Amino acid sequence: MYKGVFTTVRKSTIKSRIILLMAVFALLIASLLSFFSYELITYYQRKTTIQATEFNLQLVSHIIEQDLINLSALAMTCSTNSSTNSLITNYFASKNPSSKEAVNVFNSMQQEFLNNRSNSYARRLIVTDNNGKFLQVDNTGTSVPLTIHNIGHIAGLNADAEEQWDQVIKDPLSNTNGIPFVFPIYGKGAIRVGTVYMLANTSVITDKLKGYSLPKNSRLLLTLGNHHYQLTGDQVTAITEPYEPVAYTNDKPVGPQTELSMVKLTDDKESHIVVSYPVRSGVILSQTLSNDQFAPKANIWILVMLGVVLLVIVLSAIITLYLTRTISLPVEKLKKRIDKIAQGNFLIDRNIEWKSELGDVGRGINRLSQDIVALMDSRLADEKQKQELEYRMLQSQINPHFLYNTLNSIKWMATIQNATGIAEMTTSLSRLLRSIAKDNRRLMPLKDELSLLDDYFLIQKYRYGSTVTMVKEIENEELLTGLIPRFTLQPLVENAIFHGIEPKGRGDIIITVSKSGFADILVTIEDNGVGMKEEQISTILSTPEDESKGMLENVGLRSVNERLQLAFGGNYGLSIESELGQYTIMKLLLPFLQRE
Repeated sequence: MYKGVFTTVRKSTIKSRIILLMAVFALLIASLLSFFSYELITYYQRKTTIQATEFNLQLVSHIIEQDLINLSALAMTCSTNSSTNSLITNYFASKNPSSKEAVNVFNSMQQEFLNNRSNSYARRLIVTDNNGKFLQVDNTGTSVPLTIHNIGHIAGLNADAEEQWDQVIKDPLSNTNGIPFVFPIYGKGAIRVGTVYMLANTSVITDKLKGYSLPKNSRLLLTLGNHHYQLTGDQVTAITEPYEPVAYTNDKPVGPQTELSMVKLTDDKESHIVVSYPVRSGVILSQTLSNDQFAPKANIWILVMLGVVLLVIVLSAIITLYLTRTISLPVEKLKKRIDKIAQGNFLIDRNIEWKSELGDVGRGINRLSQDIVALMDSRLADEKQKQELEYRMLQSQINPHFLYNTLNSIKWMATIQNATGIAEMTTSLSRLLRSIAKDNRRLMPLKDELSLLDDYFLIQKYRYGSTVTMVKEIENEELLTGLIPRFTLQPLVENAIFHGIEPKGRGDIIITVSKSGFADILVTIEDNGVGMKEEQISTILSTPEDESKGMLENVGLRSVNERLQLAFGGNYGLSIESELGQYTIMKLLLPFLQRE
């Protein structure tokens, strides 16, 4: 027999992999929670900011709207349905009006001007028939007098002008800016007889925004008709670059009149959300929102993430300590105990019987030690006859050899895999040992022998993994009822693995059960291993010259052949065919017996 020496380099332990997996999982969960928390906070902060801005714009717009309504009412007194309108209509209708009529119209206009609550924002009020007649009420005395020569310089003052607040202009009669408001004058029969022109100071809007809280990097915008302006303190600055708002649909405003859009101005690196609220028809007040208002503080979020990472590291250290005490140390003790069993120390160790799952494994190892001791201490007491005695003596020679190889497999398995799979191996070994120790049948059905072989191969499969495969091909299930000496196939498969496949590194075993002749069974065990020379085959099946070399020298193929001939006669037994480097075929010829 050839013994292989297996050494492995343990790259990582199960404990370290579990801890690494838990740490990665915890970090992943923490990162996902942080990400979704960040997005959720950003969403609600954006929503809250939009709602607060909408409320502020509504409040300011309603105040501005009241002044604009008052100023519109002032223009309406000159336009229609008032005593002032009647005086203006008569004055414009008269071909040769007297100075008194002009004074009466001026006094009425001035009285309406003074009575208006928002007159402080009215820069000038002009009425004209667009044919040379005009009157003006001026709120200041610093402007250039209105004459027939300069009235044409006033933009929008024409015969077909309609009601509008559409732009901010520079007053041609002074150095101030204002918002012109133009309205038709209607006479009898709703016939247009002239035009009212009122210039409102831009302070009508800017005064209401002095206490307005404007966040950093945000802007206030004013839209008059198709013209757009930026409000900065008392200044109203025209926006000269293209102003192209795009509808913003990710959030919805509270009020039905509020509109949300996205606008990118020339000096901005990115687009901003714009909240717009209509003051009145043609007048819209807007505020841009800085993206900094939506995102939580980056420094705080970094500290939170670092805290989470530190917490994961601390928890990983605690888990490492716990797993070391509850798993690593007990597993190391179990491994050492298995090593001692492999070295021949079968004493029971109660220190490995903990109150845990690993304690169950420890108790199983102690029971295994007891079974092995019981097996080694058992003695053959059957004195039936010489043939039975020789049979049992030959069979007893197999047990220590088989046990030796099995324990080596367990030792190898425990070393490589830190005892993973030991329960299944020990279960199979227990079944094999139980068959040896308690099954007194000299012959057993071929079906039971194949079951024992399955237990043995399961143990070897843990040792060699996928490098060794075993396939059974049964010609007829009835052949499995035929009798065969116990533990006949195991030594053959063992020989195929250790001496045929193991030196080659990989191989397959095929077991075939077929009928031979009229009443015989042929069992073949074929492997594609390294094969044997003819001299080896003849030496294996011949009787050794030196019987004093020890029990292990007689165990194996020769023992199988001798037991078959003792059980069934010289016509039956083992034959071997092999080609070096190609294959080995071992053939067992048995009589088809179903009872002894």
